[in-house]
Amino acid sequence: MIRFLSTGYISRYLLTFFLGLIIWLPSLLYPTGYSGVPSYAYNLLTEIFPQNNYFLTIISFLLTLFSAILLNKYAIDSGLVGKVSTLVIALFIVFSSALVEEYHNNPIIWINLILIFVWGNLMQLPYTKNTIPLIFNASFLLGIASLFYTPLILLFAFIWLSIFIHRIVTWRNLVVTIIGVTLPYFFLLTICYALDIMLEESYVLFNSLKIDLMLMFTDSPIEMIVLVILTLLVIISVLGIAGKLNEKNINLRRNLLITIVLLLVVFIILVVFTKSIASLLLLCIPSALLVGNWLSNVKRLRWYNFTLTLLTILIVLNQYVHLIIDLLGA
Repeated sequence: MIRFLSTGYISRYLLTFFLGLIIWLPSLLYPTGYSGVPSYAYNLLTEIFPQNNYFLTIISFLLTLFSAILLNKYAIDSGLVGKVSTLVIALFIVFSSALVEEYHNNPIIWINLILIFVWGNLMQLPYTKNTIPLIFNASFLLGIASLFYTPLILLFAFIWLSIFIHRIVTWRNLVVTIIGVTLPYFFLLTICYALDIMLEESYVLFNSLKIDLMLMFTDSPIEMIVLVILTLLVIISVLGIAGKLNEKNINLRRNLLITIVLLLVVFIILVVFTKSIASLLLLCIPSALLVGNWLSNVKRLRWYNFTLTLLTILIVLNQYVHLIIDLLGA
């Protein structure tokens, strides 16, 4: 499975699309609305788009496919996987479908798409002399992403750490980060003030900034098994990559280190602030990248192939079991 997805033939892309369609089919046929942590920007989108769960779920499916392809492209460009690999596409689709019900129709799908562009901009820093536009773009996009889930504004620390890792520390780069992250809030709050709705909108916008240290659990035994397998796979990949960082060229080493930092910072945000179980999907981007890089460089793949196959089967099974339960309950 892993070697099969390490090539870029059209059949590999068709297979990943078919895999995504199989996983998403229950949600496409019987879509549900989102009921997690309130999301300011997502609420605006649902008001703009038709109030139809079928339409929103189809959009979410297409965004997920596009996000997977885009993430794979950035992974190839930054050297994390081979030049013709489709492995990251498959991993992102599988990882982002680890949960069921409203988790195929939620703001995290939009956030992940924006964060992919953020990560992609930061990966280009070693290859450009004028880094300010890239840092501003990444920061401004991060500010937009945080309108969906406000605690993500703290990822400005991730951008700063990326600047330090790439050794391009200047006061301009650090200041541009703050300006870029806060600019969407400045525009939004200015409009709210002009419309005399600033107080009400601010409450919705900053509601998720409350401290909430309660751990997230799922009632589904299959989901528990899936999350345990995913956690072990990510931990093994991170430890494996960390142990061989010195063997990589300098830019790849820094890109991998930045991706590990992204995983850790997002994890800390999820531990500290208000969240729902769907928020775990924010870990899909760094997880898919790190596991993809690790599997692309491992020589003995038998157990990894078995693990990924089992994981995929469990995720597909989980989607259809919930569909059958919902149909019987109806």
